[in-house]
Amino acid sequence: MSAKLPKDLMVYFATECASFNFRKAARAVTQLFDKTLAPSGLRSTQLGILLAAGIYEKATMSQLAEIIVADRTTLTRALKPLLRRGLLVNIPGKDKRKNGISLTLKGHKACRKAAPYWKKAQAQVVRGFGKKEWAQFRGKLAKTIQVVKNP
Repeated sequence: MSAKLPKDLMVYFATECASFNFRKAARAVTQLFDKTLAPSGLRSTQLGILLAAGIYEKATMSQLAEIIVADRTTLTRALKPLLRRGLLVNIPGKDKRKNGISLTLKGHKACRKAAPYWKKAQAQVVRGFGKKEWAQFRGKLAKTIQVVKNP
């Protein structure tokens, strides 16, 4: 048997691989939103974190990581510039592990500034799918998270 994986198997794996295909789609969507949001000074990942912090007020790091489906290390790295810019603030808890993350007034203003750019990128995606198909796809994305998180 050859040590090389046959090209037809590589094509099959690349074509069928859920991870590969979701990551490609996620990168394309992220690139669209990052480019469109650029004038606001936020990246799409940053806006998502700010929105989550605003919705789930005083969520702990663990809770916020779970909400955005990220590991704590990735979240910690992503929070640093948002905390430094004053868009988020740490709310001291009973112990360090229970510190909450809260959206500041400056963070609210940043979200408001990003809103029209977000609407533009979002409209492009929804237009491309169609409203009904987009709603169905969002349901499938939620189901995907459920399937992989709770096998």
